[in-house]
Amino acid sequence: MATDIRPVPRTFWAPRVGEWIPFLALNALGAIAFLHPFFTGAAEPRSRWFEHSTDAPLVFGALAGLCLLLVVADMANGRLDSKTIAGLGVLAAMAAILRTVTLPAGANLFWTLVIVGGWVLGPRLGFLLGTLALVISAFITGGIGPWMPFQAFAAGWVGLASGLGGGVSRRFQPPFRLEVASLAAIGALAAIFYGVVINLWSWPFFIGGPDISYQPGLGTLEALRRYGNYYLVTSFGWDLVGSICNALALGIAGGPLVRALKRFRARFSWQSEQVHYG
Repeated sequence: MATDIRPVPRTFWAPRVGEWIPFLALNALGAIAFLHPFFTGAAEPRSRWFEHSTDAPLVFGALAGLCLLLVVADMANGRLDSKTIAGLGVLAAMAAILRTVTLPAGANLFWTLVIVGGWVLGPRLGFLLGTLALVISAFITGGIGPWMPFQAFAAGWVGLASGLGGGVSRRFQPPFRLEVASLAAIGALAAIFYGVVINLWSWPFFIGGPDISYQPGLGTLEALRRYGNYYLVTSFGWDLVGSICNALALGIAGGPLVRALKRFRARFSWQSEQVHYG
């Protein structure tokens, strides 16, 4: 009986329930890190716990450890290989460099590659791409501080959301123009989402009027109301400009980037299969 080796397309691996644990734990950690100001009614009024001077290193350590665990788990189960990891690293480095390209109102091209990468590579890799790209860009721009792990989580969630959108697109196969329009819409929403989430980090530092300032011991609804006022007053205008810039950048460059990344995925998504003859 003769045998031969031929390449066949690698099917997308569907993680078993237990293999989602590191990913779910990672996102739960991020949610707790951002949202705990809304649920700390017993905090002392003079407490400085909300400045993140002590918890930020713990959050960053947990983020790095769980990301590493996620990569190892995906490699062990065949979802990741050396070529995909190399491609992920290149995309993250390029996105980090694009963060230095300044657009109006402080916007930049960072989100273009994060969103396109998540769209093509899927939600898990999209999360890793956003997180890794943000950390690399922090080292490039000197933006290292207690805010960095919170920014990394928010960037990862943008990549995750884009990956979920790409999964829906692969399922229903819409026209390519609609796919690009969807990318532009995600880019527009990403700027607002990132601004809303990341301002949770800085809000406890703000001292202003009683309708927008944080105060330990506020009830959840009152805290949400004050935070909504704070975001509208301080960041919404800037984020709106960033939203428009993201939509334009993805509308112009999204199509060619998606095609290029799909070719990369198709080229390196092959596995060998042993065929028997006779």
